[in-house]
Amino acid sequence: MLTSRVAEHSPQKEIYIKDRPILGWSLTSDSLEDIPAPIREALGSVDATGYDANYLAENKGSIVALQMRKDGTDFYIIGKETFDSKYELVALDEVAEKNRRLVERLSMAPEVQAMFNQRAAGLVGALKTTPVEMIRISGLGYDLNQELTIQAPWGTQTKPANEDAFLVWDSGENQYYMVNASADGNPSSYIPAQ
Repeated sequence: MLTSRVAEHSPQKEIYIKDRPILGWSLTSDSLEDIPAPIREALGSVDATGYDANYLAENKGSIVALQMRKDGTDFYIIGKETFDSKYELVALDEVAEKNRRLVERLSMAPEVQAMFNQRAAGLVGALKTTPVEMIRISGLGYDLNQELTIQAPWGTQTKPANEDAFLVWDSGENQYYMVNASADGNPSSYIPAQ
């Protein structure tokens, strides 16, 4: 359905890049129970993504991205192929220095904040180093007043009503996934590439 809409509407492609490192939890097990409860319980909450054990097993060696929005957590699993090819690990001190907004917002997840302050084993910093091509949902003829749910490689994702979102082509999975827009109108945690 999405690929046919892209072909029909030929939307403008926009290039974005991550502007600061993120915090992550290393996936070293294929069991959801091995992810600390404060992380596991918030996993996929922003776009109503559900992760199953098979997806976790396929992505062992990647990370759970521990991002924060202005209203709470934005925790999701980064696909292993994407993580290996597009991210580099950085020190937790670099996350603290370059992503102060994230560190401040960790107060909305006090147990994760405590893990970060203690530099708990399993926490890592990660920076996406490659530009990402995206298209706006609004460029595909969807009514932005309506909620939209799509099937992503790891489960369903939902765009809230009255908001735009962005689609990214996952060449490893041969399908699109969605990045919701942040308050500034850019994809969450991205800025336009120069």
